[in-house]
Amino acid sequence: MRTFLIQTIDNKIKHDFSFQLLEAIDYQNWYYNEKRYDVILSKNCDIENCIPVGAVEFVLLYLKKYYGIEGVKPINIPPELMNLTFLKRHVEIVDTEKSPVLIKNKPLFIKDNNKIKGFADIVTDGSNLKGEFLVSELIDIDSEWRAFVYDRKLVGLQNYSGDFTMFPDVDLIKEMIKCYTDCPPAYTLDVGLNVKDGTFLIEIHNFFSCGLYGFNDSRILPQMFIRSFNYILQNK
Repeated sequence: MRTFLIQTIDNKIKHDFSFQLLEAIDYQNWYYNEKRYDVILSKNCDIENCIPVGAVEFVLLYLKKYYGIEGVKPINIPPELMNLTFLKRHVEIVDTEKSPVLIKNKPLFIKDNNKIKGFADIVTDGSNLKGEFLVSELIDIDSEWRAFVYDRKLVGLQNYSGDFTMFPDVDLIKEMIKCYTDCPPAYTLDVGLNVKDGTFLIEIHNFFSCGLYGFNDSRILPQMFIRSFNYILQNK
């Protein structure tokens, strides 16, 4: 039996993925007529041998405390998907130790490529940036959707911003999933849409501390959290 350590803030559960996980655990324990999963609610990372579920800071603290893992590198845009077919804009990874971030008379979106919740902003002068960054041309986004992927299969698709009546190109999303072979067992894939460019990849996240926006497949949700956590441990 696996135990989930779910973060509380002010003695309350605050994250949508925690609510959905609790529901999924109740469902699976009922469906299999046995206690397959247990849950501990805590504001602290003070119990070992659990699957931590909470804010990024909560999970990273747990990884550092019990496994000596100093941070988890974000996925952002993997090499397999770094092409115009999926991006619809110019994107590159820039390491400032090798070359500076060049601004070509127009603002760029720049995001830390080594730290989750690191620097992310629209920049007109990148000369002071130090580190490795995802550098992207700006693109209009009228609607944003989050695809949920498990075992390299699309298992959910939720609108999380913008016009929900604009539906993404599911075939293109499936092609992204097919091409992204060196992937975690569970992850989210965010896409944007606009009238001119259609559907395009925004970024990818490992499956922890990420909003579900209504995704609630109780048949697989606990396993997605467990396998994602194990993947981090195995690839530390």
